[in-house]
Amino acid sequence: MRNRLLFICTGILAGVFIFIATEAANQGVVSQSSSIVLAAEAAAKPLKAECLGCHGPFEKMTAVTDKYTAPSGEKISPHRFVPHDSTKDEDVPECTNCHAAHALDPLPTHGSVDLSKVDVKWCYESCHHEKNFTSCKQCHA
Repeated sequence: MRNRLLFICTGILAGVFIFIATEAANQGVVSQSSSIVLAAEAAAKPLKAECLGCHGPFEKMTAVTDKYTAPSGEKISPHRFVPHDSTKDEDVPECTNCHAAHALDPLPTHGSVDLSKVDVKWCYESCHHEKNFTSCKQCHA
């Protein structure tokens, strides 16, 4: 119940933010409406705490997905703390870096969540620029 209420509150706050941002643009306070749209979209995304409320805990998800095959052919869990030697909750990446949010209570009649488009692109763009999961310390001092 608490997670559902948090999700609803997040949606309401995002709506309020969009309304205020739109009014600011209409009044000439903000000149670039595209930045307002991007900020509003970011505000509407669920936070990792909301996702992990149902899909967590993070350590369990990491263990369950430890046989993921990356494009490099490596078998590795894509669910990792960043930096990887951390175990702090604040070092869990945002779920929306790789996943699209779904409705709070996805019903079986709506079909299953499509994971075929989920990949490790964020990992490659943020750190693993060689498109493999070699430790940073092997190449960088």
